[in-house]
Amino acid sequence: MVKKIVTRFIIAKKKGRKKGVFYKSPRIYLSTKLTDDSSFPFKENDRVLVKIQGKKLIIEKYGSKIEKAKRKNS
Repeated sequence: MVKKIVTRFIIAKKKGRKKGVFYKSPRIYLSTKLTDDSSFPFKENDRVLVKIQGKKLIIEKYGSKIEKAKRKNS
């Protein structure tokens, strides 16, 4: 079981649709050693909530219960 990894934060530069325009695409790479582990809490296409607390980046599943309640009340 992999509980932690050291990785990198990078900012890829992508070409925009207009000539000479570039935009930044921030990325955090997660090794498949981590993501393929059975204890990894996310599945492909899961919605996640990302927040900053002090000097930490917190990533959580985005509340499906909240989404269902919003849809029900709409």
